[in-house]
This record gives sequence, structure tokens and C-alpha cells, in this order.
Amino acid sequence: MTLINIGIAGCLGRMGQELVKEIVNNNLLNFTGGFEHPQHKNLNNKISDLIDVKTKHIITDNSKEIFSNSDVIIDFTTPESTLQNVLMALEHNTPIVIGTTGLNEKIINVIKKGSENIPILQSSNMSVGVNLLYNLVERVASTLNDVDYDIEIAETHHKHKIDAPSGTAITLGEFAAKGRQINFNKAKVLDRTDSLSEHKKGSIGFAVTRGGEIAGEHTVSFIGTNDRIDLVHKAQNRSIFVKGAIEAAIFISDKKNGLYFIDDIIKSK
Repeated sequence: MTLINIGIAGCLGRMGQELVKEIVNNNLLNFTGGFEHPQHKNLNNKISDLIDVKTKHIITDNSKEIFSNSDVIIDFTTPESTLQNVLMALEHNTPIVIGTTGLNEKIINVIKKGSENIPILQSSNMSVGVNLLYNLVERVASTLNDVDYDIEIAETHHKHKIDAPSGTAITLGEFAAKGRQINFNKAKVLDRTDSLSEHKKGSIGFAVTRGGEIAGEHTVSFIGTNDRIDLVHKAQNRSIFVKGAIEAAIFISDKKNGLYFIDDIIKSK
């Protein structure tokens, strides 16, 4: 059996470290190395000295070498780094899995354009459970009209998370808007302190909490006058995101050019 060669962008990040551990310990995969940005304090150190895993690789900023030696790259970094990594993937014709959140429209457009030449799987959340939640939210939103039910989305993450609301929360809002066939950008209310107004019919509100080491919790509430429906997903730890990302890497390793999502993996089973 031919091993799938996987490299990790941002290998010392919170997700990067977990991905390295999982890949090294997976008999179906070969860890081709991990890279960090040129100013990282741990460049040229052994990965095994920094992460509890057996590997001879060192921390490098030579992304070109990792891309050229890999069948797939997994990227959980920052929007700016992801943009550069997509361009590098295109240069080396290397499939890439993107789990970075907070991507702006420019980067999304680069990803879409790039997928015309290489396989790219992009998702704000690599959990199969969350991706099933997306579909449930769309279905419920299409059934419960905005006259009778208001939509509110609450999310909680660890204190280290920078973007807010989370990419997953935004995607949940997009699926809710899709279910009601409305424009999400016009319906979303990210900060009520600016307007100090009541919940307007058809709007989709967001609430954000940051603290501790919570892996991720999302609740989509459909609130009526006499009842309330909550659709909830709680991640106990990051393992579901790690396993999902690796499954995504295996999935696109032999795919043709195109933009893929976790839902494509679900449908393929």
C-alpha cells in the first residue's frame, strides 16, 4: 500500500501540533514535515523536542520543500499565511486542505480560482457533526418562517481564538439565510451595541464568548412566542477536527481539480 505524504503548514500551532501527532502515528500516512513563518522562534529545532512525537524532522520555513515532497498539505494558520500557501500549492500543483477561519472575500476568491487547477478542500469546520448541523439549520430555517421564529446564533471558544464570530458560526448563519432564501449579509447582526435596537424580523443575531480552553460550542436557536428549538454542537476536544482534516487530506489526495467540502466526504460514504 502506498503511503500518502502529508505536510503541515503552521505545524507548531494548536491544530498543527495535533495534526503532526496524528499523522506520525497513522500507518497509512507519511509525515513529510512541517513549516512555520520565517520569524518563528523555534526554527531549526527538532519537532520531537517540541511535540511529544517521534520524528526526525526539524522546524523549517522552507515551505517550497514541504510542498514539493507532499501529496497533500493541511493548513490551519492565519488568513495571510493561507493566501501564500494556496499560491505555493498552485506553484507545486499540490492539493491543499484549508481549515483556517476568518478568510476574507479576496482569499476566498483566490481559493475558488485556484481550485480550477488543483484539488482544494476548504471548510470553516472539519467536524462531520458540524457539517451535518449546517444541513439541519438550513432545513429548519426553511420550515420556520421569520414572522414566527427569530434566529440567534451563540458560540463559545477558547481564549486564544482571534476571529469572532467564529467561521463556523458565520457558516451556520449563511445556511440559515439560505434556508429562508434571504441575503445573509443584510440579515446578520454581529454587534448590537452599535444600533441598540430590538431584534428585527428576519435578522440573524450573533453572540460570542471567549474563555478557558473550550474547543468549540455552537448553538442555533429558533425562538418563537411559545416555544424554542435549539440545534447544538459541542466539541469535547480538538480530535474531531484533526480526524476530519486528515480524512479530508486522504479524500482529495487522488481527486481531480475542484473545490471540495466536508459535505462531499459525507456524501461519498
